[in-house]
Amino acid sequence: MANRKVLQLEHDHQDENYLSAVKKIEDGLESLEENVPVYTPDLQFFENLVAEQKQSMKRNLIRDLAIFTVAALLIVTSLLFMLYQVPAVFFILQGIVTVFIMAYSTVSFVKQVNGT
Repeated sequence: MANRKVLQLEHDHQDENYLSAVKKIEDGLESLEENVPVYTPDLQFFENLVAEQKQSMKRNLIRDLAIFTVAALLIVTSLLFMLYQVPAVFFILQGIVTVFIMAYSTVSFVKQVNGT
């Protein structure tokens, strides 16, 4: 029972230290809130920022879609031209692309397995 009393006193002392530390932290935070002004921009600033971002994203999307469409049309047109005009070159190109894809996939897989 005596041991419990000693532990209880030590525990009370720790609680006092804890409470004093909490009080110091709260006082410091209150002092900080009083001394440091908080500036919040008005709503118009954020609305303009969002509108500019949306406009920029829309321009980028249109540009990217245009580039993709032109590139796709060039690739499909050249492949169809080769298929109908020079089928031997078309099939050689298909073989080269297939071998390149297999080699690239193999190298990527080996790098991933080795962790490099």
